Amino acid sequence: MYTDIHSHVIWGVDDGAETKKETFRMLKEAVADGIGTIICTPHVTPGVYEFPERTFQEHFRDAEAYIQQENLPLKLYQGAEILYTENTPRLLREGKVATMAGTNYALIEFSPTDKREHIFDALQKVAGCGMIPIIAHMERYPAIGKIEQVEEMKNRFRAKVQINARTLTRKVPLLRRGFFDKLFREGLVDYIATDTHAMEGRGTCMMAGMKAVAEKYGEVTAKRIRKMAEELVKQNSEFRIQN
Repeated sequence: MYTDIHSHVIWGVDDGAETKKETFRMLKEAVADGIGTIICTPHVTPGVYEFPERTFQEHFRDAEAYIQQENLPLKLYQGAEILYTENTPRLLREGKVATMAGTNYALIEFSPTDKREHIFDALQKVAGCGMIPIIAHMERYPAIGKIEQVEEMKNRFRAKVQINARTLTRKVPLLRRGFFDKLFREGLVDYIATDTHAMEGRGTCMMAGMKAVAEKYGEVTAKRIRKMAEELVKQNSEFRIQN
């Protein structure tokens, strides 16, 4: 089954699921879509907006209890989709912002209007505090439109690239299509994730997205991306032992 590293399935903490009932429906939908592991990544804006941590922990436990009650073949981990702010590196270093499944990987989001210089500076600072940045839905940032830029981010900052599954089921604008194809063909995409927010409009589509990858870029590419997500979660236990 697939590992989804980007999901807003926990209700009541961001613009994702709105009710407990919706969360439970989304969990069942994820299983039906072939997902066996989810890293729950609510929106966090470090040092700007206070994240409802207590609510998140309570609702996360309720979701786990529901999974056990319904005997769903699904495992949940905690994480965060971090909108980069100047406070992000310090709070990551202090352990006050959630990383991906308790590892040293951090899912970092930017504004579509952010300049290349800002994105590179942010990645450098995140990497400088011992984290490996995962760029959330990188297809949304027009400032990054050259393969050389992506290669530089990977070489300098160990950055990883995440693309939304839904993007793969839609027509890519002509100006971005060549860049998008090169990302996959040159092995620069590390993760496909759902970024699911709701049952309606922004539901899960992992199977469709991964099928599109396999059909357009080959089974080898699809298997590599699938394994990358599995390995990320696997590092949860390994990272804890080291620390």
